[in-house]
Amino acid sequence: MDEMDSSAEKQRTSHKNGISLSERAANIDDEVFKLALGLPKDVIPLTAGEPDFPTADFVNLAAKKAMDSNFTHYTASNGILPLREAISRKLKEDNNLSYDPDEIIVSPGSSPSIFLLLFALADRGDEVLIPDPAWFHYPILTGLAGAKAVRVPQRRDEGFRLAPEDIERKVTDRTRLMIINSPSNPTGHVLSREELEGVAGVAERHDLIVISDEIYEKILYDNHRHISMASISGMRDRTVTVNGLSKGYAMMGWRIGFTASNVELTGKMRSLLGYTLVCAGSVAQHAAIEALTSQKSKEYVKTMVATWTRRRKIVLRYVDEYKDVMRIAPPEGAFYGWIDISPSGMEGKQVSTGLLKEYKVGVMPGYLFGESGKDYIRISYATSDDFVEEGMKRLGKFLRAHKK
Repeated sequence: MDEMDSSAEKQRTSHKNGISLSERAANIDDEVFKLALGLPKDVIPLTAGEPDFPTADFVNLAAKKAMDSNFTHYTASNGILPLREAISRKLKEDNNLSYDPDEIIVSPGSSPSIFLLLFALADRGDEVLIPDPAWFHYPILTGLAGAKAVRVPQRRDEGFRLAPEDIERKVTDRTRLMIINSPSNPTGHVLSREELEGVAGVAERHDLIVISDEIYEKILYDNHRHISMASISGMRDRTVTVNGLSKGYAMMGWRIGFTASNVELTGKMRSLLGYTLVCAGSVAQHAAIEALTSQKSKEYVKTMVATWTRRRKIVLRYVDEYKDVMRIAPPEGAFYGWIDISPSGMEGKQVSTGLLKEYKVGVMPGYLFGESGKDYIRISYATSDDFVEEGMKRLGKFLRAHKK
C-alpha cells in the first residue's frame, strides 16, 4: 500500500462511526435544503421553489379513484401508456412539438430526469455548458454523473440575455451538452426566439445536445411567451425536452416529470429508470392524466399565475422603495426575485445569514446559483401575500441598517 492509499485508509477507518463519506458526497453544499425546506416555523420563508397552492381537488379525486381501483402496483419504467399519450397531446397543443408516446419517458420528477439524461449522454470528463446563474442542481448532477460543469455567463445588463458568442467561447473539444432553462430559475428570464436560435446555431456548429428544462413554462408575465427549444428549426433531433407537473399544476409532492426525445434515447432511459428509480408512482401517474387533460386545469393555472403576478408587484414595489440598497431585473416568468444587493455593500451570503438571524426571514444566497450570483439573493414569492409583504419590508430595513 503506497503512502496515499495508507493516508486514505487511515482517514476512513478513523471515522468515529466507522462510516465515512465519499469525496463527491462530502463536496455537496448542504445549506441548500436547510434553507429551502428546513427553516424554523417562526421564520418568514421566501426560499422554497414550490407553489403555495394545493393540488386541485379534481386531480386528487382522480388519484383516489386510482387507489380505489387498486392501481397501486409497479408500472412500466417509462410510464403508463395513457399518461404518455396525454403528454404527447400536451406537447403538440402547447409547444408545437410532435412526439409519439414511445418517445416519451415519465419519471419521478424532472430532476431525476436530468440526472439520468446526463448519465446517458455524457461520458466521464465530458463538458456540460450551464448558464451562470442557474438552478444549483445542474452542476451538482453533472458532477455526480461524472461530467464537468462549465459555466456560461449571462449578460445581466441586458436582462440576463444568453448570447451565442459567450456560449461559443466556452466550447472545447470535450463539450457534449448544454442545459438551458426558460423561464429561468433564479432570474425569471424568458429566452426569446432570437436567443434560442443563437443557442441552436452553436449546437449545430459544434454538434451539441441541448437539454431544455421547461418546468416553468406556464408561469409568464407581461405578455412574455414561452418557446420550446425543440420547436426551433433543426433542433428537434438534438434537443431533449424536460418538463413536469410540479410548478404549473401544483403537483409538487406527486413527483411526475417527463422527457421527450428520440426512440434510441428513450429506450436507454427506460432501462436506467428501471435500474435506479424503477418507475414514477402509479397513483401519481393517474392523477397526472387528469391534470393534463381536464379543462379545469387551465383555470387553475390562471388563478395561480394571477396570484403570483400580484405578489411580483409587491416585490417590485419594495425594490423600488429601497432602491438605494437593492435592484432587480423584473422577472418575466417563474416566481422568483433575483435581487442585486450590491448597492448595500454586502454580498448575498452575508445578507442571507444576517437576515435570518436578525429579522427571521429566509432567502437563498446567490452564490448557490453560480459565481456571478455572489452579489445576489433569490427570493420566492410563491408564498402568502402577507409573507411577501413583510419579508420584503424586513429585507429593505436590514439592508439599510447594514449599508456599507
